[in-house]
Amino acid sequence: MMKFNYPKIAEHLGVPLRGNETFTELLEIEKQVKANREEEKKWAMFPNYETPEEKKQRRAEEKANIQRVDAQTKKYWGK
Repeated sequence: MMKFNYPKIAEHLGVPLRGNETFTELLEIEKQVKANREEEKKWAMFPNYETPEEKKQRRAEEKANIQRVDAQTKKYWGK
């Protein structure tokens, strides 16, 4: 059985590890990390790009702000 230097591998991959991953699991993690890095690099050309999750969160915040302002306006103007 091989012994792995898990702290060094975790540092290289940039993700936390449990410390008991098999070699096959480490290869899968490396593939996922590489795919994520490539995806981030692809979208780095578009600094204003929002992921669908970010867009959904921003819209929810905007809606909450609009409702808050409407409530304040109704309270002040009595309509």
